[in-house]
Amino acid sequence: FGTVGTRSKIETRAARGGEMAFGVDERTFDKSLAFGLWACHMLSLLVWMSTFVWALVRQRLKANVKSKPFNSALPTQCEVYSTMFLVAYAVFDLLRGLDGCFDSSDGVCRAVFGITPVALRFVFWALRDIVLLWNINEVLSYSVGWTHKALGWPQVQGTQRLLRGACAFSCCGLIGCFTGLCVTNRQSYQAGAVASMVVLNSVWVKTNWAMLKKVLPALEVFLANGKVSTDVVFAGDIQVRCQAPDADGEKELLSPRGASPWVHAAVSQVRTSATLLLIANIAILCVFPCIAFEKLVLKGAHTSPLIPGNDLDSWVGSQLSPLVTEKPPGITLNPALELIEIMIGWLLWTYTVRTSRCDDALRPRYGPPGTSPPPCGYISEDAFASALLAEVSPRAKKDE
Repeated sequence: FGTVGTRSKIETRAARGGEMAFGVDERTFDKSLAFGLWACHMLSLLVWMSTFVWALVRQRLKANVKSKPFNSALPTQCEVYSTMFLVAYAVFDLLRGLDGCFDSSDGVCRAVFGITPVALRFVFWALRDIVLLWNINEVLSYSVGWTHKALGWPQVQGTQRLLRGACAFSCCGLIGCFTGLCVTNRQSYQAGAVASMVVLNSVWVKTNWAMLKKVLPALEVFLANGKVSTDVVFAGDIQVRCQAPDADGEKELLSPRGASPWVHAAVSQVRTSATLLLIANIAILCVFPCIAFEKLVLKGAHTSPLIPGNDLDSWVGSQLSPLVTEKPPGITLNPALELIEIMIGWLLWTYTVRTSRCDDALRPRYGPPGTSPPPCGYISEDAFASALLAEVSPRAKKDE
């Protein structure tokens, strides 16, 4: 990262006197706000990391197939990989936020202590975001995989390739933009990093919409009568298939017939996660382009330096971010970024706690009679689909 320890020159520093608000000057208020949010983030990270490690150990114990009787509940491949990703996410977020990072109205990211070089911060930032994006993408890909395979739909591989391709594109965009920030010292690459998320979120919107409107309704029909039908209507909280009108002209609604609780829990979990992710994706598609437009067009980000006091198109990776106490008068801190980071972390923590503490009765078994437990200790999407088919097939044959 070059010579470390040279702080960028700040021509103007915050005035000591300044306007007084509630008996506290602006400089003291900014310092207290930044340090308070930084401390909240660090304490939260300790809770998140301990929970993610606890969940990973718990899954490793559950995955010990040698000590389990036949047809025992096992963690899914999605749960195991997701928890490992979350442990890495917490580590990278800790390294990224160790120095604090607060956006401001002039587009400059300011630190609490000023001890981490810009390039090193961006390395951890990029790794953390990549881990999070791949985590979400693999959870969605797993849900797409087992639902499509249970229904016998052949387009599952194409959808999964699209998801991974879009995720790889966005991750490469992030890496390129973080590199551009260090090499050029231009804030416009911040807008580029924001814009790179639009492609991935567009694919996520398409996939989640198809899951909610096509895949899950067809799966509910399959659970109801053992056959896949495209004649689906909405009825109450679930989508069900309509039979032909009877003599009175009314349609009979089919309902699930005695499937195991874990089957309905799995479908419900996929529907909930797809709904929440769809809402978040739509919000991102509405907000992120506006943020990019504001930075590029309204604020002239391409001609604004990320590190004040350094020339444009110069290497700033070895520089230390300016401190929050070095904020010039008239520039305000924007704590929204740090608040969003904390909110995302607690949402991931909630997801991990709920999945890890799920009752064994709501978990899939590893296969029909005669099936050996998987040596890996978790249930892949193929095994998940097979377990679901094993639940439906006996009931379908009995009805026939």
